[in-house]
Amino acid sequence: MFNSVGRFRNLIAFLSAVSFLNPSSAYASPDLNGDTSIEINMGWTRFESSVVHHENRDYLNGLSYIISGSIAVVGGFVGQSISQDPLEKGVYTVFQTIGIASIGYGAYTWKLGDEDRFLYETMKNTSLSLSDRNAVLKSYYLQKTAREKSERTIKAVTHALIAALNLYSATQQTKGPIQNGLYFVGGVNLLAAVSFTF
Repeated sequence: MFNSVGRFRNLIAFLSAVSFLNPSSAYASPDLNGDTSIEINMGWTRFESSVVHHENRDYLNGLSYIISGSIAVVGGFVGQSISQDPLEKGVYTVFQTIGIASIGYGAYTWKLGDEDRFLYETMKNTSLSLSDRNAVLKSYYLQKTAREKSERTIKAVTHALIAALNLYSATQQTKGPIQNGLYFVGGVNLLAAVSFTF
C-alpha cells in the first residue's frame, strides 16, 4: 500500500511540474523574433491575424493548465485519503495548491490573454479608420518596446543588488552551510542579472 502511494506522489509531482514549466506558455508574436522594426510596421491586418493566432494558442495552453491542475487537485484528494502520514498529507496539500493556481492561470490565459488581445478587442469595436488603427499600433509598439527595455534594466539592477548583498553576507560568515547557501543565492541572482542584460 505504501509503495503505491509513493508512486502516486511522484506522478502528481511530475504533472504539477509540467503544468508550471510548460514552455509553450511563453507569449510572443509569431514571426517577429524580437525585431521591433517589424512590430512597429506590423499594420492592423497583420496585428489582427497575430491576435487570432494567439487566441487559439491561449485556448489550448489554458485548457492544458486547467486539465493538469485538475488532475493535481483530484490526485491530492485521493492521496490524502490513502495516506496516514501527516507529512505526506502536507505534500498532497502543496500539490493541490499548485493545481488550483494552475487552474486559475489556465482560465486567465484562455479567457483574457495579454495586452495585445485587450488592445485588439478595444480597437476592433471603434470607428477608427485603418490608418488611425495603424498609427495607434505604431505608437503602442514604440511604447511597449521602451517599457520592456526599462523593465529589463530594473530587473537586472534588482537581481544584481540581491546578488551583491548575498555575496557580501557570505564573506562575513564562517565556513559552513549558511555561507554556501548565501554564495549559491548570490550566484543565482548574478546569473539572473546577466540574463536580463541581453
